This record gives sequence, C-alpha cells and structure tokens, in this order.
Amino acid sequence: MDNMTASERIRALIAGKPFDRMPAIEWAPWWQLTIERWQKEGLPFGYDVWKIQDHFRLDKCLQCFIGNRSFETPVAPSHGAGIMKNEADYASVKKTMYKPPETMLTKELVKTLQSLRDGGDTVHFFTVEGFFWFARELFGIEPHLYSFYDYPDLLHEMCEDYLAWLKTVIEYVGNTFTFDFMSFAEDMSYNLGPMISEDLFDEFLAPYYKRIIPLVQAAGIPVFIDSDGDITKAVDWYAGVGADGMFPLERQAGVDVSLYVEKQPQMTFLGHYDKMVQNRGEAAMRAEFERILPSARKGKVIISTDHQTPPGVSYEDYKLYARLLKEYAAQISK
Repeated sequence: MDNMTASERIRALIAGKPFDRMPAIEWAPWWQLTIERWQKEGLPFGYDVWKIQDHFRLDKCLQCFIGNRSFETPVAPSHGAGIMKNEADYASVKKTMYKPPETMLTKELVKTLQSLRDGGDTVHFFTVEGFFWFARELFGIEPHLYSFYDYPDLLHEMCEDYLAWLKTVIEYVGNTFTFDFMSFAEDMSYNLGPMISEDLFDEFLAPYYKRIIPLVQAAGIPVFIDSDGDITKAVDWYAGVGADGMFPLERQAGVDVSLYVEKQPQMTFLGHYDKMVQNRGEAAMRAEFERILPSARKGKVIISTDHQTPPGVSYEDYKLYARLLKEYAAQISK
C-alpha cells in the first residue's frame, strides 16, 4: 500500500530517509518514433507524454528546462556546430542571452506545477545546462574541446557570466516552487570515459560548480548531473564538487552502479536499466531488474530506463516492462 506522495517518496530516498517504495518513473520522455509505433499497436492517439505516463500507471515525472539563450540568440547551422568563434562573437551573442528566469518559469507554469503537486502523484525537476554543455553549445563540439587551450580566458569569462545568471535562476526558483531535484545537463563522457582530463575539469568546471551547488542545496533542492557515457571516473569528480546524484548510467557504455554505490554511497543514482533488453521477453527483463536490485537495496538507486526507450520496443513489450518496474519498485523500501 503506497503511503507517500511521489514527491515525498523521491525526496526521502535521495536524503537517505525511510520511504515506502522506490519511485516508478521514467525521467526522460519517449522517442517520437517509439510513440508512433505504440499508437499503431494500441496506445490511444492524442496522448501527450503526461497522459502516456498515466496510461502505463507510472509515477509521473515532469521536467522543466530553464535555458540561458533566447529566441534572439543565433541558432547553430547544424547539429554540433557553434554560434561563436572568439571574444568578439561572444560579446555579440551575450547580448541575446541570460534573460530573467521568470520569462521561462512563468507564473502560469508555476500555477500548473502546483496543481500537479497537489495531486500527489508527480515528481518535479528542472534542468539547466552544465558548465561543459553550456560552452559546447556556443563554441560547437570540436572548437569547444580546443577552447580549453586556445581560449582559456574567454572560457572562464563565459563561465563567470553563466554562473552569475544561474544565481538569479536559483534565487527565483527557491522563492517560486519547490522542485524535488534539479539536474545539470552535461554529457561530458562518452563510451570510453570523460571527454576532458581531470586537470581540465578542476580548472574550468569545478570552481563554478563549487560556487553554485551549495546555493541550490541551500534552497532545498538536490543536485544531479546528467551525463551519458562511461562516468566511472567522472562520478568521483562530480561527487568532489558536491553533486547529490547522477544519471542515466547507460549500460551500453559499460557502467556498473554496484561500483558507484560502493565508492560514493552518499550519492543517488537514477536510470541504469538496459533499454536494449526491453524487447527480449519477460525472462530477460526480469534478469536485468535482478542485476540492479542488490544495489538498489544497498544504496540509493532509482531504477529507470537508462535513456529513452527505442522504437524497437513494442507496445506490449513496454506494458510488460512498466508492470515489472512497479513490481520491483514495491520490493525496494527503507
């Protein structure tokens, strides 16, 4: 019998306090191609992500993104390309950025969030870009990696500007709505590990995280880092700057949450369920839950798809997965 609201449940788990069961959530919405397949196989047409979560009887999870760019900011000509190259470009682009946070987290949106919170079945989190992701979006993928060497002063200037804006975001959020957690979108790792060295992390990212994370936590909001790829090294780096958790722990990158709960037991880990087994039948699905279950019982682990469910997973496959997720969620409590 569920005794806690979704918000109470996840906040207790993150804090290491007693909770009635593990939250049964999908932190990321489904791929559009996946939804289109399911609609052909029985999912009612016209359902948005919110209604789909309800359809599968999951604890609902709602993410709000607060961006640092505006409609005035130039758009990259292609995926991975940048919108600036040097100091002069940044000075021009900067004029279009860092708008007041209330222009994105509006009073109308806050009213909607509060009505959902009052319903008791929703986890709320918000996302901002991390200091790695933020600069990459402006420089572009390859120039950003060179910028640590070619434009170190500019990179620090950009991070200082971004930090100042983030402080206004956290102050506004803290006085507006109580989110259950927040995340910094980073994607700093790939399948062989971090994209930068620990020395570069310590010089260009850590100082800014050390200044903003305590402010977020002081507002009562746990801090997660969202990074794809192999985070085995990075998890220690982010723990060192005070992060409360990480996700999505992609199984195809070879990550192992059992190692993480041993070396960073104070952190919460979200995701890690291998999406590639979701179309292999009940035995394979159960085996994947059983693999993670000991870590979830030992540490602070919220089992969820390790990224968005691919379109190779049928509607019936996912119905089974959702049923099993709730079954195993009921086995994890404190």
